Amino acid sequence: MAGFLTYLLRGALYLLVFLTFFLLVLRRSGAFRFNRFVLLGGTVVCLLLPLLHIEINGPTLYSELADRLSTSAGTGNGEAIASTGVPKASRTRVVLLLYVAGAVSVLAAEARSYLRMFRLLRRTPYELHDGCRLYLLDGDIPSFSWMHNILMSRSDYENLPDILTHELAHVRCGHSWDLLFFSFLNIFQWFNPLVWICQGELKLLHEYEADHSVLQQGIDGIQYQKLLIRKAIGESQFLQANGFNHAQLKLRIRQMRRPATPVWQRALLLLVLPLLGGTTLLLADRARPLLIHSGVEFTQWLHQEVRYPKECRDKGLEGRIILSFKVDENGYLQNPKLMGKTHPRLETEILRAMQASPQWIPMERNGKKVPIIYTCFFDITPMHYDKK
Repeated sequence: MAGFLTYLLRGALYLLVFLTFFLLVLRRSGAFRFNRFVLLGGTVVCLLLPLLHIEINGPTLYSELADRLSTSAGTGNGEAIASTGVPKASRTRVVLLLYVAGAVSVLAAEARSYLRMFRLLRRTPYELHDGCRLYLLDGDIPSFSWMHNILMSRSDYENLPDILTHELAHVRCGHSWDLLFFSFLNIFQWFNPLVWICQGELKLLHEYEADHSVLQQGIDGIQYQKLLIRKAIGESQFLQANGFNHAQLKLRIRQMRRPATPVWQRALLLLVLPLLGGTTLLLADRARPLLIHSGVEFTQWLHQEVRYPKECRDKGLEGRIILSFKVDENGYLQNPKLMGKTHPRLETEILRAMQASPQWIPMERNGKKVPIIYTCFFDITPMHYDKK
């Protein structure tokens, strides 16, 4: 569970870096289709990068934060406890339940929206037009397209053919597939406002691309811009239904007047590579020894891993603690416990270090790997303080 939550947070950090780059560097360019595929591809890459397990020697930003969080939540009884007294495992389950509840809520909202659209299409007669199903309704309704379905008012169809040309451009460009992808992504990362910002940017790129396609067919640009203004602000009921607002309208008109973007400017996309690479290094795990063979080797490693609190150094605390833990059949340390008493902060730190143990060589019996309980001594002396 904790691993899944870590994946979600890492993905959000990658998306933050990528989206910031996109908005600052590429957003204003006139390469609409190129930007669209960059936004889609970059989002997918940001979802895949957290799946890569990368370790580097020495501490990283991620490992330092993880260690601090682990140290700040704990007691000496073998189970990490927050300052509120709630076990760490319980807090993780609560966070996961909140995540699932949010995902289910967004799923219900997305499903309700799609169902309304499908019901409207199902009860409306259609005719075939240029490879699409064209649904015409009486009265003032906002036009929209979904896959190969286009719905618009009969009045717009008869008097404003540019609207149909615009919707056909959405269909031919396959914009519905982009929106379907983001519907799933909204459910998966509902908590991340960057995903919703990405979706808004993508919808705007869809409009740019459709507008460009309309103008490429020889339609007068001035008349088309007047049509946009009329549909956006001329009739108040369309303001909410179409999702237009003044800022988006100005952006669309400005993009129509922008000259074509030189091909060489697309090479600016390469700048995102060092940014994502640097983020990967910041989020990498700290490299650990490959395998632990024995309890003696483990305690030696533990002395190097433990960061002795300042209070212990100042007091010159000494003593011996008995460590108890289980190594499962896959070589992973589980159920770390301390027997004996010392400074509570030091107990918490030792437990944190034990939980970060490298993988062990599993015990074998009759050629079969089996779990085993280890008990070993951990001596605390001023000599160890001097090493930190």
